[in-house]
Amino acid sequence: MPDTPAAPDAPAAESAEPSAAAAEPAAGLAGTARRTSWWVPVLAVGVAVLGATGTYLGAGYVAHAVRTDHIAAVDELEQRADDARGDLKAAITRAGSAGDQGAAVTAVVVDGLGADELAVELEAAATTAAELAATAVEPLPDPIAYDRGGTRPAWVSVIEVLETRERGRALLDELEAMTIAAGDIDAAATAAEEARVAFYASAADSAAAVLDANQVATYESRIAVQHGIDQAGDDWFESPNSVGAYVKLSKAVDAVRASAGAEAARRAEVDYAARGPIEDFARSIAHGVNLDFRWANVVADKSSDDGWYAGTALYRYGDGGWATIELSHSIGWHFGDDVNAKAVVVHEVGHAQVVRPECEPLFTGPVFGGDDEMWATAWAIAAGYDVEGSGIQAYGRPSDAQIAEAGKCR
Repeated sequence: MPDTPAAPDAPAAESAEPSAAAAEPAAGLAGTARRTSWWVPVLAVGVAVLGATGTYLGAGYVAHAVRTDHIAAVDELEQRADDARGDLKAAITRAGSAGDQGAAVTAVVVDGLGADELAVELEAAATTAAELAATAVEPLPDPIAYDRGGTRPAWVSVIEVLETRERGRALLDELEAMTIAAGDIDAAATAAEEARVAFYASAADSAAAVLDANQVATYESRIAVQHGIDQAGDDWFESPNSVGAYVKLSKAVDAVRASAGAEAARRAEVDYAARGPIEDFARSIAHGVNLDFRWANVVADKSSDDGWYAGTALYRYGDGGWATIELSHSIGWHFGDDVNAKAVVVHEVGHAQVVRPECEPLFTGPVFGGDDEMWATAWAIAAGYDVEGSGIQAYGRPSDAQIAEAGKCR
Protein backbone atom coordinates (compact mmCIF):
# COMPACT_ATOMS: atom_id res chain seq x y z
CA MET A 1 0.00 0.00 0.00
CA PRO A 2 1.15 3.64 -0.55
CA ASP A 3 1.92 4.34 3.05
CA THR A 4 1.47 2.57 6.33
CA PRO A 5 -0.56 4.35 8.98
CA ALA A 6 0.44 3.61 12.52
CA ALA A 7 -1.89 2.51 15.29
CA PRO A 8 -3.33 5.43 17.24
CA ASP A 9 -0.89 6.91 19.80
CA ALA A 10 -3.59 7.86 22.30
CA PRO A 11 -6.21 5.67 23.98
CA ALA A 12 -9.82 5.99 23.02
CA ALA A 13 -12.08 7.78 25.46
CA GLU A 14 -14.63 5.21 26.57
CA SER A 15 -17.60 7.46 27.25
CA ALA A 16 -16.82 10.92 25.92
CA GLU A 17 -19.08 12.39 23.19
CA PRO A 18 -18.23 15.56 21.26
CA SER A 19 -20.26 18.60 22.12
CA ALA A 20 -22.07 20.51 19.38
CA ALA A 21 -19.53 23.30 19.58
CA ALA A 22 -16.55 20.97 19.57
CA ALA A 23 -17.81 19.15 16.46
CA GLU A 24 -17.44 22.26 14.33
CA PRO A 25 -13.97 23.09 12.91
CA ALA A 26 -12.51 26.37 14.06
CA ALA A 27 -10.81 27.18 10.75
CA GLY A 28 -12.83 28.12 7.67
CA LEU A 29 -12.25 26.78 4.15
CA ALA A 30 -11.14 30.04 2.61
CA GLY A 31 -7.53 29.23 3.46
CA THR A 32 -5.52 26.06 3.92
CA ALA A 33 -7.32 23.92 6.49
CA ARG A 34 -5.58 23.78 9.86
CA ARG A 35 -6.13 21.41 12.71
CA THR A 36 -7.06 22.94 16.07
CA SER A 37 -8.18 21.71 19.45
CA TRP A 38 -11.46 20.43 18.04
CA TRP A 39 -9.65 17.22 17.00
CA VAL A 40 -9.61 15.94 20.57
CA PRO A 41 -13.28 14.89 20.82
CA VAL A 42 -13.27 13.91 17.14
CA LEU A 43 -10.30 11.70 17.92
CA ALA A 44 -12.18 10.07 20.73
CA VAL A 45 -15.21 9.25 18.59
CA GLY A 46 -13.12 8.28 15.59
CA VAL A 47 -10.92 5.87 17.44
CA ALA A 48 -13.86 4.46 19.38
CA VAL A 49 -15.62 3.70 16.10
CA LEU A 50 -12.57 2.43 14.34
CA GLY A 51 -11.63 0.47 17.43
CA ALA A 52 -14.56 -1.79 16.63
CA THR A 53 -12.09 -3.71 14.49
CA GLY A 54 -10.57 -4.96 17.68
CA THR A 55 -7.06 -3.55 17.34
CA TYR A 56 -5.39 -0.22 16.97
CA LEU A 57 -3.64 -1.48 13.90
CA GLY A 58 -6.93 -2.46 12.26
CA ALA A 59 -8.36 0.93 13.14
CA GLY A 60 -5.42 2.58 11.42
CA TYR A 61 -5.98 0.64 8.21
CA VAL A 62 -9.70 1.43 8.17
CA ALA A 63 -9.03 5.13 8.79
CA HIS A 64 -6.46 5.12 6.01
CA ALA A 65 -8.85 3.47 3.53
CA VAL A 66 -11.67 5.87 4.33
CA ARG A 67 -9.26 8.83 4.01
CA THR A 68 -8.01 7.57 0.63
CA ASP A 69 -11.55 7.17 -0.72
CA HIS A 70 -12.55 10.65 0.44
CA ILE A 71 -9.50 12.31 -1.07
CA ALA A 72 -10.08 10.55 -4.41
CA ALA A 73 -13.72 11.61 -4.46
CA VAL A 74 -12.89 15.23 -3.66
CA ASP A 75 -10.08 15.26 -6.25
CA GLU A 76 -12.63 14.27 -8.88
CA LEU A 77 -15.03 16.91 -7.57
CA GLU A 78 -12.28 19.51 -7.66
CA GLN A 79 -11.61 18.70 -11.32
CA ARG A 80 -15.29 19.20 -12.11
CA ALA A 81 -15.29 22.48 -10.20
CA ASP A 82 -12.16 23.59 -12.04
CA ASP A 83 -13.82 22.75 -15.37
CA ALA A 84 -16.91 24.69 -14.31
CA ARG A 85 -14.72 27.64 -13.42
CA GLY A 86 -13.22 27.50 -16.90
CA ASP A 87 -16.70 27.37 -18.43
CA LEU A 88 -17.71 30.40 -16.37
CA LYS A 89 -14.69 32.36 -17.55
CA ALA A 90 -15.45 31.42 -21.17
CA ALA A 91 -19.07 32.52 -20.79
CA ILE A 92 -17.94 35.83 -19.29
CA THR A 93 -15.54 36.41 -22.18
CA ARG A 94 -18.24 35.61 -24.72
CA ALA A 95 -20.76 37.86 -22.99
CA GLY A 96 -18.25 40.70 -22.85
CA SER A 97 -17.58 40.39 -26.56
CA ALA A 98 -21.28 40.14 -27.43
CA GLY A 99 -22.07 43.14 -25.27
CA ASP A 100 -19.29 45.25 -26.75
CA GLN A 101 -20.19 44.35 -30.32
CA GLY A 102 -23.88 45.02 -29.78
CA ALA A 103 -23.17 48.37 -28.14
CA ALA A 104 -20.83 49.31 -31.01
CA VAL A 105 -23.54 48.62 -33.58
CA THR A 106 -26.24 50.53 -31.73
CA ALA A 107 -23.88 53.50 -31.43
CA VAL A 108 -23.74 53.94 -35.21
CA VAL A 109 -27.33 53.14 -36.18
CA VAL A 110 -28.71 55.50 -38.82
CA ASP A 111 -32.35 56.22 -39.54
CA GLY A 112 -33.89 54.01 -42.15
CA LEU A 113 -31.25 51.31 -42.11
CA GLY A 114 -32.62 48.60 -39.84
CA ALA A 115 -35.77 48.19 -37.81
CA ASP A 116 -36.06 50.62 -34.88
CA GLU A 117 -37.60 48.05 -32.56
CA LEU A 118 -34.78 45.60 -33.27
CA ALA A 119 -32.22 48.30 -32.52
CA VAL A 120 -33.87 48.82 -29.14
CA GLU A 121 -33.82 45.08 -28.45
CA LEU A 122 -30.17 44.92 -29.40
CA GLU A 123 -29.27 47.75 -27.07
CA ALA A 124 -31.04 46.07 -24.15
CA ALA A 125 -29.51 42.66 -24.84
CA ALA A 126 -26.04 44.13 -25.21
CA THR A 127 -26.38 46.00 -21.92
CA THR A 128 -27.45 42.85 -20.08
CA ALA A 129 -24.57 40.85 -21.54
CA ALA A 130 -22.06 43.54 -20.60
CA GLU A 131 -23.37 43.70 -17.03
CA LEU A 132 -23.13 39.93 -16.57
CA ALA A 133 -19.66 39.96 -18.08
CA ALA A 134 -18.56 41.85 -14.96
CA THR A 135 -19.30 38.78 -12.80
CA ALA A 136 -16.35 37.98 -10.52
CA VAL A 137 -14.82 34.51 -10.67
CA GLU A 138 -13.84 33.47 -7.18
CA PRO A 139 -10.97 31.04 -6.56
CA LEU A 140 -11.76 27.52 -5.42
CA PRO A 141 -11.35 26.66 -1.72
CA ASP A 142 -7.68 26.23 -0.85
CA PRO A 143 -6.37 22.67 -0.73
CA ILE A 144 -5.88 20.81 2.54
CA ALA A 145 -2.37 20.38 3.91
CA TYR A 146 -2.52 16.59 4.17
CA ASP A 147 -0.09 14.63 6.29
CA ARG A 148 2.19 13.03 3.69
CA GLY A 149 4.30 11.10 6.19
CA GLY A 150 5.12 7.45 5.70
CA THR A 151 3.26 6.54 8.88
CA ARG A 152 0.18 8.27 10.12
CA PRO A 153 -1.78 7.87 13.34
CA ALA A 154 -5.41 6.85 12.83
CA TRP A 155 -6.63 10.01 14.54
CA VAL A 156 -4.89 12.12 11.88
CA SER A 157 -6.67 10.17 9.15
CA VAL A 158 -10.00 10.70 10.92
CA ILE A 159 -9.45 14.44 11.13
CA GLU A 160 -8.41 14.61 7.46
CA VAL A 161 -11.53 12.67 6.47
CA LEU A 162 -13.67 15.29 8.18
CA GLU A 163 -11.67 18.14 6.67
CA THR A 164 -12.01 16.55 3.22
CA ARG A 165 -15.75 16.16 3.62
CA GLU A 166 -16.07 19.81 4.56
CA ARG A 167 -14.02 20.88 1.55
CA GLY A 168 -16.10 18.61 -0.68
CA ARG A 169 -19.29 20.33 0.47
CA ALA A 170 -17.73 23.71 -0.31
CA LEU A 171 -16.66 22.52 -3.75
CA LEU A 172 -20.14 21.22 -4.47
CA ASP A 173 -21.62 24.58 -3.55
CA GLU A 174 -19.10 26.35 -5.80
CA LEU A 175 -19.75 23.91 -8.63
CA GLU A 176 -23.49 24.47 -8.49
CA ALA A 177 -23.16 28.26 -8.29
CA MET A 178 -20.67 28.45 -11.17
CA THR A 179 -22.74 26.14 -13.36
CA ILE A 180 -25.85 28.26 -12.87
CA ALA A 181 -23.93 31.50 -13.42
CA ALA A 182 -22.25 30.20 -16.58
CA GLY A 183 -25.62 29.16 -17.98
CA ASP A 184 -27.18 32.55 -17.28
CA ILE A 185 -24.24 34.48 -18.71
CA ASP A 186 -23.99 32.28 -21.79
CA ALA A 187 -27.71 32.75 -22.41
CA ALA A 188 -27.26 36.53 -22.20
CA ALA A 189 -24.39 36.33 -24.69
CA THR A 190 -26.54 34.28 -27.06
CA ALA A 191 -29.39 36.77 -26.76
CA ALA A 192 -27.08 39.69 -27.58
CA GLU A 193 -25.56 37.86 -30.55
CA GLU A 194 -28.95 36.86 -31.92
CA ALA A 195 -30.26 40.41 -31.48
CA ARG A 196 -27.28 41.74 -33.45
CA VAL A 197 -27.85 39.20 -36.24
CA ALA A 198 -31.56 40.05 -36.37
CA PHE A 199 -30.87 43.79 -36.51
CA TYR A 200 -28.32 43.42 -39.30
CA ALA A 201 -30.78 41.28 -41.24
CA SER A 202 -33.32 44.09 -40.96
CA ALA A 203 -30.66 46.55 -42.15
CA ALA A 204 -30.02 44.30 -45.15
CA ASP A 205 -33.74 44.36 -45.93
CA SER A 206 -33.67 48.16 -45.77
CA ALA A 207 -30.68 48.22 -48.13
CA ALA A 208 -32.46 45.93 -50.59
CA ALA A 209 -35.38 48.34 -50.60
CA VAL A 210 -32.96 51.17 -51.42
CA LEU A 211 -31.69 49.19 -54.41
CA ASP A 212 -35.25 48.66 -55.62
CA ALA A 213 -35.98 52.35 -55.31
CA ASN A 214 -32.82 53.50 -57.10
CA GLN A 215 -32.62 51.42 -60.25
CA VAL A 216 -30.79 54.15 -62.19
CA ALA A 217 -27.80 54.10 -59.83
CA THR A 218 -24.60 52.80 -61.40
CA TYR A 219 -24.02 49.08 -61.28
CA GLU A 220 -20.71 49.74 -59.53
CA SER A 221 -22.46 51.51 -56.64
CA ARG A 222 -25.14 48.84 -56.46
CA ILE A 223 -22.53 46.09 -56.18
CA ALA A 224 -21.21 47.55 -52.92
CA VAL A 225 -24.68 47.47 -51.39
CA GLN A 226 -25.26 43.91 -52.55
CA HIS A 227 -21.97 42.88 -50.98
CA GLY A 228 -23.16 44.40 -47.72
CA ILE A 229 -26.47 42.57 -47.94
CA ASP A 230 -24.78 39.26 -48.71
CA GLN A 231 -21.80 40.02 -46.45
CA ALA A 232 -19.66 38.51 -49.19
CA GLY A 233 -17.68 39.62 -52.21
CA ASP A 234 -14.18 40.30 -53.43
CA ASP A 235 -13.95 43.51 -51.41
CA TRP A 236 -15.78 42.28 -48.30
CA PHE A 237 -13.59 41.59 -45.29
CA GLU A 238 -15.84 42.63 -42.41
CA SER A 239 -16.88 40.25 -39.65
CA PRO A 240 -20.49 39.05 -39.96
CA ASN A 241 -23.09 41.45 -38.52
CA SER A 242 -20.34 43.59 -37.01
CA VAL A 243 -20.15 47.34 -36.55
CA GLY A 244 -17.69 47.40 -39.46
CA ALA A 245 -20.16 45.57 -41.67
CA TYR A 246 -22.99 47.92 -40.71
CA VAL A 247 -20.91 51.05 -41.32
CA LYS A 248 -19.74 49.76 -44.70
CA LEU A 249 -23.31 48.89 -45.69
CA SER A 250 -24.49 52.32 -44.56
CA LYS A 251 -21.85 54.06 -46.67
CA ALA A 252 -22.72 51.90 -49.67
CA VAL A 253 -26.40 52.77 -49.31
CA ASP A 254 -25.52 56.48 -49.21
CA ALA A 255 -23.39 56.03 -52.34
CA VAL A 256 -26.27 54.38 -54.20
CA ARG A 257 -28.59 57.24 -53.33
CA ALA A 258 -25.97 59.75 -54.44
CA SER A 259 -25.36 57.81 -57.66
CA ALA A 260 -29.06 57.68 -58.41
CA GLY A 261 -29.33 61.43 -57.84
CA ALA A 262 -26.37 62.14 -60.10
CA GLU A 263 -27.72 59.85 -62.79
CA ALA A 264 -31.14 61.46 -62.62
CA ALA A 265 -29.47 64.85 -63.05
CA ARG A 266 -27.42 63.55 -65.97
CA ARG A 267 -30.49 62.23 -67.69
CA ALA A 268 -32.10 65.61 -67.32
CA GLU A 269 -29.31 67.27 -69.31
CA VAL A 270 -29.83 68.21 -72.95
CA ASP A 271 -26.98 65.98 -74.16
CA TYR A 272 -28.66 62.90 -72.74
CA ALA A 273 -31.19 63.04 -75.55
CA ALA A 274 -28.39 61.83 -77.84
CA ARG A 275 -26.37 59.77 -75.35
CA GLY A 276 -29.23 57.82 -73.75
CA PRO A 277 -30.17 55.97 -76.95
CA ILE A 278 -26.48 55.10 -77.52
CA GLU A 279 -26.30 53.55 -74.04
CA ASP A 280 -29.52 51.67 -74.71
CA PHE A 281 -28.06 50.37 -77.98
CA ALA A 282 -24.90 49.19 -76.20
CA ARG A 283 -26.90 47.34 -73.57
CA SER A 284 -29.07 45.76 -76.28
CA ILE A 285 -26.06 44.00 -77.81
CA ALA A 286 -24.26 43.22 -74.52
CA HIS A 287 -26.03 39.87 -73.94
CA GLY A 288 -26.85 40.73 -70.34
CA VAL A 289 -23.44 42.06 -69.29
CA ASN A 290 -24.05 44.98 -66.92
CA LEU A 291 -22.73 48.29 -68.27
CA ASP A 292 -22.00 51.65 -66.67
CA PHE A 293 -21.25 54.67 -68.87
CA ARG A 294 -19.09 57.74 -68.70
CA TRP A 295 -18.74 60.53 -71.26
CA ALA A 296 -15.84 62.90 -71.74
CA ASN A 297 -14.57 65.30 -74.36
CA VAL A 298 -11.12 63.67 -74.25
CA VAL A 299 -10.91 59.89 -74.05
CA ALA A 300 -7.71 57.85 -74.36
CA ASP A 301 -5.88 61.11 -75.12
CA LYS A 302 -8.09 61.71 -78.17
CA SER A 303 -10.08 64.94 -78.27
CA SER A 304 -13.59 65.13 -79.63
CA ASP A 305 -12.78 68.62 -80.87
CA ASP A 306 -10.12 67.14 -83.16
CA GLY A 307 -12.62 64.80 -84.80
CA TRP A 308 -11.67 61.59 -83.01
CA TYR A 309 -14.11 58.88 -81.94
CA ALA A 310 -12.68 57.22 -78.86
CA GLY A 311 -13.75 54.76 -76.20
CA THR A 312 -12.42 52.58 -73.39
CA ALA A 313 -13.83 49.59 -71.55
CA LEU A 314 -12.88 48.30 -68.11
CA TYR A 315 -14.40 44.88 -67.60
CA ARG A 316 -14.68 42.71 -64.47
CA TYR A 317 -15.48 39.04 -64.19
CA GLY A 318 -17.03 39.15 -60.71
CA ASP A 319 -20.50 40.13 -59.54
CA GLY A 320 -22.25 38.71 -62.56
CA GLY A 321 -19.79 40.24 -65.04
CA TRP A 322 -19.84 43.98 -65.72
CA ALA A 323 -17.94 46.79 -67.37
CA THR A 324 -17.53 50.54 -67.35
CA ILE A 325 -17.48 52.05 -70.85
CA GLU A 326 -16.25 55.57 -71.48
CA LEU A 327 -17.16 57.30 -74.76
CA SER A 328 -16.13 60.58 -76.31
CA HIS A 329 -18.63 63.38 -76.82
CA SER A 330 -17.98 63.15 -80.56
CA ILE A 331 -19.66 59.73 -80.65
CA GLY A 332 -22.80 61.32 -79.31
CA TRP A 333 -22.58 64.00 -81.96
CA HIS A 334 -22.24 61.63 -84.93
CA PHE A 335 -23.66 58.27 -83.82
CA GLY A 336 -26.64 58.61 -86.14
CA ASP A 337 -24.79 59.71 -89.26
CA ASP A 338 -21.41 57.93 -89.14
CA VAL A 339 -21.19 54.15 -88.88
CA ASN A 340 -17.64 54.46 -87.56
CA ALA A 341 -18.94 56.21 -84.44
CA LYS A 342 -21.34 53.32 -83.93
CA ALA A 343 -18.56 50.78 -84.61
CA VAL A 344 -16.46 52.23 -81.78
CA VAL A 345 -19.35 51.56 -79.40
CA VAL A 346 -19.65 47.97 -80.67
CA HIS A 347 -15.89 47.52 -80.21
CA GLU A 348 -16.12 48.60 -76.54
CA VAL A 349 -19.08 46.30 -75.92
CA GLY A 350 -16.96 43.53 -77.47
CA HIS A 351 -14.36 44.03 -74.76
CA ALA A 352 -17.03 43.41 -72.15
CA GLN A 353 -18.11 40.11 -73.70
CA VAL A 354 -15.09 38.25 -72.34
CA VAL A 355 -16.73 38.13 -68.89
CA ARG A 356 -19.40 35.78 -70.23
CA PRO A 357 -18.65 32.13 -69.34
CA GLU A 358 -19.30 30.99 -72.92
CA CYS A 359 -16.99 33.64 -74.40
CA GLU A 360 -14.08 33.73 -71.96
CA PRO A 361 -12.57 30.43 -73.26
CA LEU A 362 -12.67 31.80 -76.83
CA PHE A 363 -10.84 34.95 -75.70
CA THR A 364 -8.16 33.15 -73.69
CA GLY A 365 -7.80 30.23 -76.11
CA PRO A 366 -5.09 29.76 -78.76
CA VAL A 367 -6.77 31.87 -81.47
CA PHE A 368 -6.58 35.12 -79.43
CA GLY A 369 -4.35 34.27 -76.47
CA GLY A 370 -6.02 37.02 -74.44
CA ASP A 371 -5.33 39.80 -76.95
CA ASP A 372 -7.95 42.38 -75.91
CA GLU A 373 -7.86 44.63 -78.94
CA MET A 374 -7.83 41.90 -81.56
CA TRP A 375 -10.72 40.27 -79.76
CA ALA A 376 -12.85 43.44 -79.57
CA THR A 377 -12.10 44.32 -83.18
CA ALA A 378 -12.92 40.83 -84.43
CA TRP A 379 -16.11 40.77 -82.35
CA ALA A 380 -17.27 44.09 -83.87
CA ILE A 381 -16.50 42.86 -87.38
CA ALA A 382 -18.34 39.58 -86.72
CA ALA A 383 -21.28 41.69 -85.53
CA GLY A 384 -21.42 43.34 -88.98
CA TYR A 385 -19.27 46.42 -88.46
CA ASP A 386 -16.45 45.78 -90.91
CA VAL A 387 -15.30 49.40 -90.92
CA GLU A 388 -12.29 51.38 -89.67
CA GLY A 389 -14.08 52.36 -86.45
CA SER A 390 -14.39 48.74 -85.34
CA GLY A 391 -10.71 48.91 -84.38
CA ILE A 392 -9.11 48.23 -87.75
CA GLN A 393 -7.65 51.74 -88.01
CA ALA A 394 -6.14 51.61 -84.53
CA TYR A 395 -5.09 47.95 -84.22
CA GLY A 396 -5.16 46.41 -87.68
CA ARG A 397 -7.49 43.85 -89.15
CA PRO A 398 -7.84 40.50 -87.32
CA SER A 399 -7.39 37.26 -89.22
CA ASP A 400 -10.36 35.49 -90.72
CA ALA A 401 -9.87 32.76 -88.12
CA GLN A 402 -10.09 35.33 -85.33
CA ILE A 403 -13.23 36.89 -86.78
CA ALA A 404 -14.80 33.46 -87.02
CA GLU A 405 -13.79 32.58 -83.46
CA ALA A 406 -15.17 35.84 -82.04
CA GLY A 407 -18.36 35.24 -84.01
CA LYS A 408 -19.03 32.22 -81.82
CA CYS A 409 -19.57 34.64 -78.92
CA ARG A 410 -23.09 35.69 -79.87
